[in-house]
Amino acid sequence: MTVIRTVAGAAAVLLALTASGCSSSSDPGSSSPPMSGTAPSQTPSPSPPTPGPVEEAQALAIALVPDYLETIDDLYLDPSLPLDGIHQVAVAPEATAQATAIGKFRSQGYRQAGRSQLVTASAASTDLSNRPAASPSPVLPTVVVTACVDVGEVDAIDASGSSIVPPGRPRYLIQQLTVVNPNYPDTSSWRVSEAPNRQAQSCDE
Repeated sequence: MTVIRTVAGAAAVLLALTASGCSSSSDPGSSSPPMSGTAPSQTPSPSPPTPGPVEEAQALAIALVPDYLETIDDLYLDPSLPLDGIHQVAVAPEATAQATAIGKFRSQGYRQAGRSQLVTASAASTDLSNRPAASPSPVLPTVVVTACVDVGEVDAIDASGSSIVPPGRPRYLIQQLTVVNPNYPDTSSWRVSEAPNRQAQSCDE
């Protein structure tokens, strides 16, 4: 992901202020010419570059990840929430897979305790090809995001109040989220279409 840093022209501004800090002499015999009422011009600081389409897509895809994780947690934590809420952050096949898994979890009388925490997220690849009518399947603008998620505080509890999480479960999940935009360039339409993950003892694995 491209990181843009703006460098302020502090040296130029300081120089201009120093040049304008003069005062006229009060000596009647001074031969200095009168000061002009026009202040010296200052060189304007350069404007920050405008993010391009790739940088914008990456930023929006990464920003979706915490919303996606929060929505998944909400649906596991509160069985009264309708499963179609998953469509606010995901599309098929991910939306279908998550709705099925959460529905099964609820039907078994399980409940979740605690929330996952996003540790890091970065864009691994970006392809803004947009052919929604392509056959046999549409080609959509896509950003693949690699995320490390801390699930150390997340537990699953059965109807008797016992944890069903295996002892020694690794604390982290490394996820590869495929984030697509079916209505590109609509900035609000980015959704997770796939989110495979693997367990890890740290975010560096």
